[in-house]
Amino acid sequence: MKKYLAALIVALLLTSTSLRSQNLVDDFADINFWTGTGPNQAALVFQWNDGLAPLSLAWGFRWEGQATGMDMLLALAGNTQISDPLGDPVGSEVGADSRLKLGLVQYSFGLSLVSVDYSASEAEERTQDDWFNGYWEYFIQGGDFEYYDYNLGDTALYDEEGSPVYSPTGWTSSPVGASDRPLIDGAWDAFSFAPSYVSQAVEQPEAAPSLTFEIVEGVPSLTCPTVAGYTYQLEYNESLDAPWSPMGAAVPGDDEALTFNDESPTLPRARFYRIDMVPSS
Repeated sequence: MKKYLAALIVALLLTSTSLRSQNLVDDFADINFWTGTGPNQAALVFQWNDGLAPLSLAWGFRWEGQATGMDMLLALAGNTQISDPLGDPVGSEVGADSRLKLGLVQYSFGLSLVSVDYSASEAEERTQDDWFNGYWEYFIQGGDFEYYDYNLGDTALYDEEGSPVYSPTGWTSSPVGASDRPLIDGAWDAFSFAPSYVSQAVEQPEAAPSLTFEIVEGVPSLTCPTVAGYTYQLEYNESLDAPWSPMGAAVPGDDEALTFNDESPTLPRARFYRIDMVPSS
């Protein structure tokens, strides 16, 4: 399946700029890093509650048909390691963002999130992975599914319309795990670390950065995180109605950032770019 690392970027060649994440996410349009294709969209937020800034970051996921919160987790995290309750490895998954690494435990009732590491750079790493001092609480907004409510002793219904607009008041501590949480268009999922087992409300996130775009000495340059097992291809066009054209060779991912340059001998005033991400053959 093809994936596209980011939303479209228009390069206005009379300016020089970088795309940074330092913006609060008011709606899906503010999310920078997307993976997957399809008509449906959902957002995933991680909130470390470690005293560092930004407090939380948001990613985006697109899909067609049916998907769960776990599908979104695995699609976005560059490296997911799955172990059994004794700590022995039982599987792994590769996703879109090499900066994001997850640890899951496979219990009889399903997968449980234990650790979340995010490395924006060698000098900046966020991690929360201590079951002895806290846990990752799972919050959701938007969906329609039945679940067993142990307090009621009966089946209950979670039913909330999805919306691409961020709402600070709509979060619910999920009554089901991510594997059993069906996504709907406009859904929001969040994992908020609860230090000392004290629940922390989900705060408005900033957008996790996707591509860094710069113009250096007149040359447009795009840098993106990569993961091994995928190849990356810069594509461009000069009108959103036009087909996309590849530029240069496809490059294998290596869990490090890749930089693509547009070294066309002449450049238009504006050009659109995207990076195509496909599994290596």
